[in-house]
Amino acid sequence: MNAIPSTLQAAPGSAAHAPGRPVIRSIAPPPGAGERTLAAALRLSLRLNLKPFLGPPWPVGLQRAVMHTLSCLMPPGGGVEVEPVTLRGPAGPLAAECIRPKGRQPRHAIAYFHGGAFCTGSPRTHRSITTRLARMADAEVLVVHYRRTPEARFPAQIDDCVAAYEHLLAQGFAPEHIALDGDSAGGALVLLVTAALRLKGRPLPAVNVMMSPLVDPSMTARSITERAHRDPMIRVSWGKKAADMYAAPHDHPLANPIGVDLRELPPTLVQVGEDEVLYDDSTLFAERAAQAGTHVELERHPERWHVFQVHAGLLKSSTQALQRQADFMRRHWAP
Repeated sequence: MNAIPSTLQAAPGSAAHAPGRPVIRSIAPPPGAGERTLAAALRLSLRLNLKPFLGPPWPVGLQRAVMHTLSCLMPPGGGVEVEPVTLRGPAGPLAAECIRPKGRQPRHAIAYFHGGAFCTGSPRTHRSITTRLARMADAEVLVVHYRRTPEARFPAQIDDCVAAYEHLLAQGFAPEHIALDGDSAGGALVLLVTAALRLKGRPLPAVNVMMSPLVDPSMTARSITERAHRDPMIRVSWGKKAADMYAAPHDHPLANPIGVDLRELPPTLVQVGEDEVLYDDSTLFAERAAQAGTHVELERHPERWHVFQVHAGLLKSSTQALQRQADFMRRHWAP
């Protein structure tokens, strides 16, 4: 994949749009010494406490433990109820979390797919995001604990996330009232689940949201090397090891996220930090999907890193990014 930043230029705070082109916005962080200081502290913490432990030589069990422990420091949003549920999965019972605004049964729903390179992460590690989305979007958020690698390889993750979407349909949510949302590998799952539903002839959700999605498994983009020193979280060796464990066969129609049919997908919002190695994945998807006729809005966040939204409740820029996701869903959901 070639980097294409020259074709995706927009002045800070502006939107650029033309037929067959994505809407592009540069979202500057909120001003103020407090936001700058906290962002610098979080960046340093990721660089010291998380990045060294994601990927080889550490075993997956340790990676999961580190991510879980650090996620417990991220405050969940209030005003919601978190209920453990069990879904009917393709390989048996499938654990999930159902998050709702307190005292409400919303009309809209979000199927959320967590990140973690398909091998780490869980519904618990992403509660700082999912609890806030439930309240901001006034929606039921279903977070599936899909099977992870290396215990389960491709396409188990896709199949489990399709089952989560089918669960929402079975619960009575209309497709036009459902959104798919996910971060990193979960962002890739948003795209792959949509493609899988289309192949099955199933109704598509009304809207998709992807945060820092991994869409080019070759990891050959220019940003992979050019932004490696700026990225406080992702090591390239982690991504390559994760791809080996995921083990998607090259001839499978869902093996390559950027290779699926991008025509007339649900309206899609992509958020990406400018200081991350996967920056070009977001720009590539936005460019190609828009050319294929999909409405795509790309938000680039200067001075922010991979899935910075997980710091919602601490960083104003993270909380505001989630609010922008909720607003995007509301605009594209049926009443």
